[in-house]
Amino acid sequence: MRVHQQPAYVLLNRPYSESSFIVEVFSRDYGRLALMAKGARRLKSRYKGVLQPFQPTLISWTGKGELPTLTSAEVDLTHYRFNLHELRGDALVCGFYVNELLVNLLHRHDPHAALFDQYRQTISRLANDQHEGHEADLYGRCLREFETRIIKEAGYAVNFEFESDGKTPIHADRVYLFTPGAGFSAASGAPANAISGRIIRAAHGDAADQTPLNASELSQSKHLMRDILNQTLGYKAVTSRELFFPRQR
Repeated sequence: MRVHQQPAYVLLNRPYSESSFIVEVFSRDYGRLALMAKGARRLKSRYKGVLQPFQPTLISWTGKGELPTLTSAEVDLTHYRFNLHELRGDALVCGFYVNELLVNLLHRHDPHAALFDQYRQTISRLANDQHEGHEADLYGRCLREFETRIIKEAGYAVNFEFESDGKTPIHADRVYLFTPGAGFSAASGAPANAISGRIIRAAHGDAADQTPLNASELSQSKHLMRDILNQTLGYKAVTSRELFFPRQR
């Protein structure tokens, strides 16, 4: 099997030998896959400066099985707007977080063209939003949208439209409790861990209310998505999250 100039992004590189890498990539038409990049670790490698995360690339490979061989890679100038060095600080951490979700949630050789386009948009927004002056809120909105998309695309869908009975609609003006594995149920009173129906509807992609979530709602949304992802990942630690903790403490 030969694939020529497939749009892709490098998610991570793993040393294989003194001269080669195993490259994890996310391609538009073939999904996530691992490729053997022979000679990529050499100082004068033709891949030098190309196989970097967050950089749009066109890659070619040959072979079958779990580890085809990379035959060429070049920067995709059609979509080139930024590179690794333009993602700094928290934007860079957010980028690594998104990559980690792709590696942990997607099966190899499972195409997700819509998710690929969402990923491209997410990385572009992270690169641009770091100059806007309201990075925390912008990053939060950007990551919540990507988390919702990857949960749906990877087959771990949560019903954001109906309560756990599958029949009762979730209303924006009510509050709910989330139970992993079951879904949402209406809450009585205002318990500390209650989630606004507006937040749930926003995760569903409800276009009825175009008002952006405020800071408090974004915080609730972050904790909700973390609960969902923790269940989805089997409570496996997400390494990139740890990079935020020193500043939070």
